[in-house]
Amino acid sequence: MFMREHTYLRISLTEKCNFRCLYCMPAEGVPLKPKDKMLTNDEILRLVKLFAAHGVDKVRLTGGEPTIRKDIVQIVEGIASTRGIKDVGVTTNGLVLPRFLPDLKLAGLTKINISIDSLDKQKFAKMTRRDGFDKVWRAIELAREHFPKVKLNVVVMRNQNENEVVDFVDLTQDRNLDVRFIEFMPDMLKMIVERYGGKVIRLLDSPNDTTKAYKIENFKGQFGFITSMTDHFCNTCNRLRITADGNLKVCLHGNSEVSLRDRIRGGDSDEQLSEIIQKAVNNKKARHAVFRYGRFEEHAQPPNDPNRRLSTELPITACSYLGHLSSSSLQNSHFALPSHFSTLLHSPSKNFLQTRAYSTSFTANSALTHVDSNGHAKQVDVSDKAITTRTAIARGTIVLTSEVSRRITENNIKKGDVLTVAKIASILGAKQVANLIPLCHPIRLDFVDTVFEHDTDKAQLHVTSTAKCSGNTGVEMEALTACTVALLTVYDMCKAVSQQMVLTNIQLVHKSGGKTTYNLDIDNQI
Repeated sequence: MFMREHTYLRISLTEKCNFRCLYCMPAEGVPLKPKDKMLTNDEILRLVKLFAAHGVDKVRLTGGEPTIRKDIVQIVEGIASTRGIKDVGVTTNGLVLPRFLPDLKLAGLTKINISIDSLDKQKFAKMTRRDGFDKVWRAIELAREHFPKVKLNVVVMRNQNENEVVDFVDLTQDRNLDVRFIEFMPDMLKMIVERYGGKVIRLLDSPNDTTKAYKIENFKGQFGFITSMTDHFCNTCNRLRITADGNLKVCLHGNSEVSLRDRIRGGDSDEQLSEIIQKAVNNKKARHAVFRYGRFEEHAQPPNDPNRRLSTELPITACSYLGHLSSSSLQNSHFALPSHFSTLLHSPSKNFLQTRAYSTSFTANSALTHVDSNGHAKQVDVSDKAITTRTAIARGTIVLTSEVSRRITENNIKKGDVLTVAKIASILGAKQVANLIPLCHPIRLDFVDTVFEHDTDKAQLHVTSTAKCSGNTGVEMEALTACTVALLTVYDMCKAVSQQMVLTNIQLVHKSGGKTTYNLDIDNQI
């Protein structure tokens, strides 16, 4: 569909995980579905044969943590021996990998991704809530002995491990590692360029690559940024996904699912299953739901899953790089997420969609703080809230024309320096929020800053605005207003050249210092 050939199947083997990463789940874990709801070995292999018959030649096993599954070697062997399958990969945290790796290699495993978010033992233990650094590093070294290239997946969290970005790149000097940072912050590449200067080389990406790849001149390995939300790759997406409980997802960020497990256990023939799979693939959209019209869309709620949505009272959290936690893992949990993640969860409605790879569910009630019991608008009383340092970050994009993009680069707009004027305007805009938004409180701002990332190849200007204050209410609206005003100013400065510019994807990506820490999430494209 849309000229895409789907050759890559990702299969979640389990919900379970032996880590409790800060951005992934609470320390106590999450409710799990009964074992009999999970796909069996035979069911997995039957589905792989069906997909292989339809052109899939690459399979990756994920979780949860796939190495928890005791029959993983048998599953890999069965997949590798399937006619048409060329590659079998696994994404793992590496904790127990050494005990399986030699057998997995013999069984036919061809590729391996290991997730590691810190090179510091204490920080690693803090982020994963497990003392497992030595075991994971041993797994990485062992994997390097068995595979020509090992990929490392790194989730970068602000105020946690962002100072290790260059350290991870350093690993590629004498090791054939491919370090992939999940999502992209402009500061990341800036730190790397400050360290290595002109030795940073942009590599040519293959059509189906999820990573914007780089390397340091004369280094053995490489690094890159997975940008599935900030710079999506929908038009070349060749991926399909099967959840641990047997649901087919043609798009990780989509809401459409069909239970292949129920069809198998209901007695469907291979021909009937093939027809269902083909129909699902034909219904795959051209782009993420959140990107289709340059705005966030409401997602239809499937009738067979009434508990798919989360209340707005709950923090928007998820397993960022595995993408396989259920909505139940989020109930009453308040823990930090990588602050640079864009969202697939936000929609114009009062609810949020939790992308999931299995079906554990819960119910929750929502409430609006700016509405009284009679449904009338009211301002929130913040007099009893603690005075703390509060921070908010908002991002947005203006899609330019090639001519406008060129003139901004050359600083050749008649009205003047576009980015400087937009930056000043964003600060002025943030100061006016209480005069513009009726129920907002006047805030004494301590800091407002706006930075620009100009993607000249795509003629897009990405704007990130940060607002800080010491007070008893948040600065989300100030950050959003600063970002929006900056974008509007760019439009105003450049509209004489072209009025075909589009403002899009204006969103809050981080909030901290109040009762909850709020970050927007990305599901994995690894």
